[in-house]
Amino acid sequence: MRRTTAAAAVAAMALSLGACGTGDDSQGGSSPSAAPGSASSAPADDALVVEITLGPDGPTPRGDRIDVEVGQVVRLMVDNASDEADEVHVHSAPEHSLELAPGATGQLEFTVDRPGQVAVESHHADAVIVQLVVS
Repeated sequence: MRRTTAAAAVAAMALSLGACGTGDDSQGGSSPSAAPGSASSAPADDALVVEITLGPDGPTPRGDRIDVEVGQVVRLMVDNASDEADEVHVHSAPEHSLELAPGATGQLEFTVDRPGQVAVESHHADAVIVQLVVS
């Protein structure tokens, strides 16, 4: 029975990382301009800030792994520098997404309450931006 439960949990995690759906937790808004591809902790609120640029050649960063603590606020600061609309999608439970028009900036803030890996993807580029390693 234990083996079946573990196998089911692994299968569910694989499906959640590989399947894309639209979440209803999207937020948009303007954000200050930021250097692409960096992650830093904001001392005022202990949020982990991940700066993302969506460019004509894909997102920056691309595939980076970033350590996050369970329950820590993650703030994605996104600049869509491409000439096409894009959606940043977070494969967490619940899922989160942020749609951006060409040239728009926005931010998405969320927490992850379970250990594991959470993929953040660009739908237009079909690319993993970062993997959040939550512990």
